[in-house]
Amino acid sequence: MDDKEQAEGEKRVREHLIEPLLALGLARPTTLTKAAFETMLRTLAQMLARMNEAELAVLKAWALRNPGGPNRDRFPIAAHVLAAAKTIRPPDKTDAGPFARRVMASPAGDEAFKHGFAPELLAYVRANPGKWPQSLTLEKLRNQARPAYVRFEDLLLRETRDQEISPADRRFLADRKAQIDTCRQIAAKGKAGEKAA
Repeated sequence: MDDKEQAEGEKRVREHLIEPLLALGLARPTTLTKAAFETMLRTLAQMLARMNEAELAVLKAWALRNPGGPNRDRFPIAAHVLAAAKTIRPPDKTDAGPFARRVMASPAGDEAFKHGFAPELLAYVRANPGKWPQSLTLEKLRNQARPAYVRFEDLLLRETRDQEISPADRRFLADRKAQIDTCRQIAAKGKAGEKAA
């Protein structure tokens, strides 16, 4: 999704999920302040922006069947709504939102590709939406990825030499290649978005 699609998606979530649930009487969870509730709703809109109207209608029906609170009159917490959304429309692992695209297309992404920790950087960005990875975080991710990177490079070398590779190592190699390919696709979309802007 580009920035325009993201904004349209967030508006769609507000119109077809959040506002109808509030209008039907689901109140703010008592454990959240008003500001925290607004933040939760904003985060929900951002994370569900990929869903279409029909999918949001199914999610709204789920939320009405599963309200929060002891009296079952509260808006369900975001974690429960997101879990239900994944059963309605599983996330597309080969794409990412505008923020992840920007990170993967940035010098931080270039560093991750160069030093073999692009999958770990993408996982970090997906787990921390909106939080730009600083140099200390990049170094930590690079260190965490080191064993996987060394194993991957060793297996690639063995593969080019037609040496025997165990089934477990073949699965690891194929999975890591797929993860890196996904990262490259996301970075390419980010770079294409920069040129279009």
